[in-house]
Amino acid sequence: MKILYLPSNLSQQRQFEKKNVCIYPILMAMECEYHRRLGDEVYWDTYPAVWGLGKQIYKPEGIDFLKLPAPDRIFTNAMDKKYQQNGNFKYLPGTYIQSASSCWWGKCSFCVEKDKPYLVRPVESVIEEIEECRLQGYKSLFDDSATFPNNNWCYEFCKKVRNLNVNLGCNLRIDSNVDFKLMANSGFEMVLIGVESANESTLQKINKGIKVDNIIPVFQRASRAGLKPHATAIIGYPFETYEKTMRTINLIKWLLIKGYAKTAQVSFYSPPKDQEQGNEEYRKYVTKFYEVGFNPMFWWNKVFDIKSMADLHYLIRGIEKGFSALLQRRLT
Repeated sequence: MKILYLPSNLSQQRQFEKKNVCIYPILMAMECEYHRRLGDEVYWDTYPAVWGLGKQIYKPEGIDFLKLPAPDRIFTNAMDKKYQQNGNFKYLPGTYIQSASSCWWGKCSFCVEKDKPYLVRPVESVIEEIEECRLQGYKSLFDDSATFPNNNWCYEFCKKVRNLNVNLGCNLRIDSNVDFKLMANSGFEMVLIGVESANESTLQKINKGIKVDNIIPVFQRASRAGLKPHATAIIGYPFETYEKTMRTINLIKWLLIKGYAKTAQVSFYSPPKDQEQGNEEYRKYVTKFYEVGFNPMFWWNKVFDIKSMADLHYLIRGIEKGFSALLQRRLT
């Protein structure tokens, strides 16, 4: 069978549609390698001159996760410059891995992972993939599991990965049961933690499963353990007022100013097409948290965090992105 893989704005996990296609679609790449090993005639991100009738794939198909091999990063061109421009990599080149399918919570109403099974690869399988990535020259790896595995799996993984000398990042929940200090000592640095909202009523409505009071202490503990938390939030919920929207943005700004979150992003609410869509009136505020750039304490913490040239270069990349976002916001 002929199969053509075309990464698109539908290829990313956790959002139903994502305009930014500069993130290597790890799950789709794993499925691509699965078909190659079955003997299918597979193409990636290009129409071959001989292309005829065949299957075109724009997003993951949902093949049993535990049957998927690690992707062939050479075949899927993971070193492409467009995949190296996102902020999840401190050291370049970087790439994505995926230890688990979906999220162990799996109940957030806005998430594409809702109600999907949570399947976790064996620790040894992930370690082997990391070793292969190192041999190919990758210096940063971000695990794009919707939520990184908890408890004993995380403990065993950290013990085995700590000697591989690779910079690691992953997605966590506020209530993830992990040892932040152990993670920091094992190569983890950037941990992406979903805040989603600073409003208790919204967290209940989207079934996030956390409390507002839990948010700040988790960021404090992660930061003090030596990790560099990245805060994510969502605005534009159709049921939130301007005041509630600003409360979330102000919480993100406060976390950045205090240095508990080192970086952040705010997304616009993107539910399934059959649900009420986001309030477009508030889309213009997704970059408002960049105003922390005018706060001296924010810069004091940024300078204090610089421990190497890599830290400085990463900071410069973030500054360029922030000024670009602010400029675009002023122009619109």
